[in-house]
Amino acid sequence: MAGVTLKKVKKVYDGNIVAVHESDLDIQDKEFMVLVGPSGCGKSTTLRMIAGLEEISSGTISIGDRVVNDVPPKDRDIAMVFQNYALYPHMTVYDNMAFGLKLRKYKKEEIKKRVEETAESLGLTDYLQRKPKALSGGQRQRVALGRAIVRNPQVFLLDEPLSNLDAKMRITMRKELNQLHQRLQATMVYVTHDQIEAMTLGQRICVMSDGLIQQVGKPLDVYDNPKNRFVAEFIGNPAMNILDLTFEADSLTGNGINLKLDDRLAKIAQDNGAKKLAFGVRPESFKIEKGEIDGALQGVVEIIEKLGDSQLIYIKVGDSTIVTKIDSHISLEDGEKVSAIPHFDRCHLFTEDGKNISLPD
Repeated sequence: MAGVTLKKVKKVYDGNIVAVHESDLDIQDKEFMVLVGPSGCGKSTTLRMIAGLEEISSGTISIGDRVVNDVPPKDRDIAMVFQNYALYPHMTVYDNMAFGLKLRKYKKEEIKKRVEETAESLGLTDYLQRKPKALSGGQRQRVALGRAIVRNPQVFLLDEPLSNLDAKMRITMRKELNQLHQRLQATMVYVTHDQIEAMTLGQRICVMSDGLIQQVGKPLDVYDNPKNRFVAEFIGNPAMNILDLTFEADSLTGNGINLKLDDRLAKIAQDNGAKKLAFGVRPESFKIEKGEIDGALQGVVEIIEKLGDSQLIYIKVGDSTIVTKIDSHISLEDGEKVSAIPHFDRCHLFTEDGKNISLPD
């Protein structure tokens, strides 16, 4: 196996359309790295440049110790799993999985051994003589994975492989992918727009937007300490509450809100010197009290969504609506006046350009 290193990698189309700005990314050997971001952010283009399916405009890509800028895809020792499975409909499962090995002139005995071992690990042994049309979506996806596994490549590249599956099957396949990575100890680079997939699969995640890498880190680190407003709003479901306010003395005010900050955030805001700041807090980082409490986010319950073990409470605060996530056994009613008290040690302040100024040193 091998790691993947991108140095100042850039992709430009038609001379002036920048799909990926100069990007640096170090994917470690045996790591499961997830590239996540909204549609059009450059994540799939980055994956295709690693694969050699897209020519880079500048920079270098290395797999292991070898720079592969001018190496054709077939010689990069990578295997790619596509969103649409890309199975040959006229071939059996066995022949689909064996096809790449046949092209590389492996002996029949070696091909049979690899395909049968891989099929057993993926629960496909009973389906080897079926054709893709006789398989479920999850089974087809496993065949596509198996076709990659039998190659025993240095790097697996997976481009939104679960997006065509239903919700229940996606959960099952996420578990199978995690177990597969643990068993193979392989380097995997996985592209998705689904931040739940990113959080549950990635050992580290790379958040992208507008062709730029916004932040790279362990999922929980990115969740707890987003570097900027985009990451804060994109990672998390429901998204982080962000209120655009004005800092005065020790409080944030505006749009019918008067929130008294704790000493730490007040000092950060004072030292920064900016008047316009955005206050960010995750839905689960509130304590809800009935009635109106000075200095808290006072409002009226608009909507209650019961989730079983928890509930989402949408509260109209001034001209804004915030969402809080609390225990399902706390009794609240639509239209009830409440105060949302943030846990300030888990709150964030963002400048007008989106920078998080409240991150720990």
